[in-house]
Amino acid sequence: MAGLSCEDHRAPATAAISGPIILPSHQLPERFYLGGPQISSFRGEPCTSNREPEDWVASTTCCAGHDTLGLTRLPNSNTLLLDEIRDDPISWLGQDHVSRYGQDTKLLIKLLDAGQRLPIHAHPHVDWARVHVKRKHGKAEAWHILTPGQVYLGLKRHIAEAEMLDMVDKQDIETMLALMHRVQVHQGDTVYVPPGLLHAIGEGILLIEVQEPEDLSILLEWRHFQIDGREHGHLGLGFEKAISAVTTTILTDEERSKLVTRGKERATSNLLPEAALEYFRLDRFEKDVVLDASFQLVVVLRGEVQVRVQNGTGATTTLKTGSTTLLKHADGRATFKIDEQAAFVVIRPPP
Repeated sequence: MAGLSCEDHRAPATAAISGPIILPSHQLPERFYLGGPQISSFRGEPCTSNREPEDWVASTTCCAGHDTLGLTRLPNSNTLLLDEIRDDPISWLGQDHVSRYGQDTKLLIKLLDAGQRLPIHAHPHVDWARVHVKRKHGKAEAWHILTPGQVYLGLKRHIAEAEMLDMVDKQDIETMLALMHRVQVHQGDTVYVPPGLLHAIGEGILLIEVQEPEDLSILLEWRHFQIDGREHGHLGLGFEKAISAVTTTILTDEERSKLVTRGKERATSNLLPEAALEYFRLDRFEKDVVLDASFQLVVVLRGEVQVRVQNGTGATTTLKTGSTTLLKHADGRATFKIDEQAAFVVIRPPP
């Protein structure tokens, strides 16, 4: 499912865009699995389809197989976020970020509604992706759970590649699922999925997903989904080569426990294990807070949040439940004040 790169796309950018920028919903049409109504409900909008399960937020990433699908268009200016960042990367991302990472936001953020259990799949590590598909990123990801359910993570035992390929060829889904750890997740939990790890999100879960900015999946299951996995499930490489990106060794109980941050047990705002912080940052707040300047995306989980930025007009912007709001580095420090019921998450690039 390797897609076209967005690197050569260019459209005119416009000047003087400042935050907070409240982004409209951006649900991609006609995906291969069911979902979407929970996103509409979360955002307080009418539902238009049960096959729009992904809302791509502040995206500079193209959907696999498309030239521009997936790219976020900013309100008011009607320009692509990708073009605005290319036109003025320091204003959007900050000098330190640009010195480390160039114009790369390092983020792909989605709201995801699993209207059915998602297929078993994995994403490659950046080292593998550079060699085999000439991409600048792999795909680590993390999920902040908004509604409870079950997820599948990693393998209970080592499986030889030949055995895995045989199950994929036969679409022996029941055996594959039985070989994976099934984990119950609750509202407020966070799951980190390292590159290479087999995983599947269970039916009924609504979550916030943060990923490396690539649309790269190795699809081991396609039965009952509207996609031809034999044709599109292996990044154009064939499963014999693509399977080398998948972790087929055992995920121990100790390793599995480190991937799940329970909402009731966390001691700080950080929702991620140390291993994830090289890819992105994800924090949850249920109190007033002042955050340093950064390219950052705010998702309000409940209640109302007031935000005022250091280099803005001095006005306060009200962020409501289900809103997704983008701040530029040039906006400066951001001061958040909440009502007593409010909670919000902030997603930022790695330091």
